[in-house]
Amino acid sequence: MSILAALAGLAAAASAAAGGAVELTTPSTSVVLGEPVTVQAAALEPGAALALDLQASTTDSFAITSVRELEPAGRRFEVQLIPLDVGQRVFTLRWTVAGAGPARAASSELRLDVREPPGAAQAQDVKDIKPPRPARPLLWPWLLLSAALAALWYWHRRRSRRLREALAAAGPPPDNRPPEAIAESELAALEASRMWEEDRHKEFYGALTEILRRYLERRCAFPATRLTTTEIHRRLRQLEFDRRLLTVFKDLFDRADLVKFAKIPAQARWGGSDLTAARRLVRETSPKETAAAAPPPAGPAGGRP
Repeated sequence: MSILAALAGLAAAASAAAGGAVELTTPSTSVVLGEPVTVQAAALEPGAALALDLQASTTDSFAITSVRELEPAGRRFEVQLIPLDVGQRVFTLRWTVAGAGPARAASSELRLDVREPPGAAQAQDVKDIKPPRPARPLLWPWLLLSAALAALWYWHRRRSRRLREALAAAGPPPDNRPPEAIAESELAALEASRMWEEDRHKEFYGALTEILRRYLERRCAFPATRLTTTEIHRRLRQLEFDRRLLTVFKDLFDRADLVKFAKIPAQARWGGSDLTAARRLVRETSPKETAAAAPPPAGPAGGRP
């Protein structure tokens, strides 16, 4: 009974070629996707010789992996192919038939039922153990931006430092005010410093005489800041200063030298009187229009003279 069933299966699987030139047989018409299938081809016409046209026979539905010629030569072939589609498929093989007459083309069809491989359905139901991980954000743009900002900050800081160093080397900007205006503002700042009230008499006289030296240097164009009291007095006499102003200058600078160098105790009334005398020297040696516009002197630092 089994032999009869096998023969019936072989008979059902056979399909005659167009024109009845080639006969195809296979052990079973039910095959598995991706598994090799062996097909035997035989020429039906007496004296005909077959040749498989591989280029014309290959399609997207199956792939031909081998072709082996059987005895008798040119009459029988064993073709191995692999199905690539699932379902009821018709596979067509193209042949060249040569015989007594001229060669001609022929085709043969093989009908197969292609099934999914075992376990394919279970494989599709398998889920990932872990959910997909999100892609990490790119870090290099942020690193590049950070490096650019750091370079900009470093350049700005270096430039600012160089600018400060250049300004420090150049010294303070020149004061283009008139000499008397500069001296008046410096005397006002000295009075507001309260050096005299705090008994810092030596510092007070040092600042007072330095203000007057700078004023005379600007006003009379001689290096008063580098000369002694005696040398300045001599220069002022050569410039024909008013005798009264020379006396005021000599008295003020002599008292300052006594406090600064001889450590003579300063009297309480000296601070205010000498500050007033300094203002008098500045105003009475200034141009008349400037002296007329100058404000009246403030109250003395250490009482009235």
